[in-house]
Amino acid sequence: MRQFEPDKSQDLLNRLKLGDKQAYEHIYFAFSKELLYAAYKKTGDRVIAEELVQNIFISLWEKRHDLQINNLQAYLFGALKLSVINHIRSLVMENKYMAYQTLTYSENHQDTANLVDLHDLSSIIEKGINSLPEKTQEVFRLSRYQHQSTKDIATGLNITEKAVEYHITRSIKRIKEYIKNFYIFL
Repeated sequence: MRQFEPDKSQDLLNRLKLGDKQAYEHIYFAFSKELLYAAYKKTGDRVIAEELVQNIFISLWEKRHDLQINNLQAYLFGALKLSVINHIRSLVMENKYMAYQTLTYSENHQDTANLVDLHDLSSIIEKGINSLPEKTQEVFRLSRYQHQSTKDIATGLNITEKAVEYHITRSIKRIKEYIKNFYIFL
């Protein structure tokens, strides 16, 4: 586990608060692999682990001006722990929803309901995608519908791989919000 001297850690945090991208990148490269490993151990899914870690670093950057961090490592791993807990909660809710669907509908009705739900869900996802900025929509569709790699998308659109990851993460977050609001409405 990487340890920073308290002065170096505080210097990085101060620079981060001022919007220093190099300080942010230094923090990212210092902790991302360890966080990814820990997330993978907890979730057993590399894609989910990558998404959780990516969201932590996006949040770190977005909230950099307001954060009061005394111990950077403890903060990042604490954020990961909460992210994993929230992910597991969402899986539990999804499983409860699926169990409810199974118990509530007969087999024939369930097939029809599933088709309607699938259509509704597809519609909600498409609305979520359409609400995104144009570049983010393009990146998302290339990634999820055309199954292009981050590197291929970056090359094709002449943007960095980090930008591609950012667009994908933001689009997934927005689409999840649309889906969540849809099920709350039901």
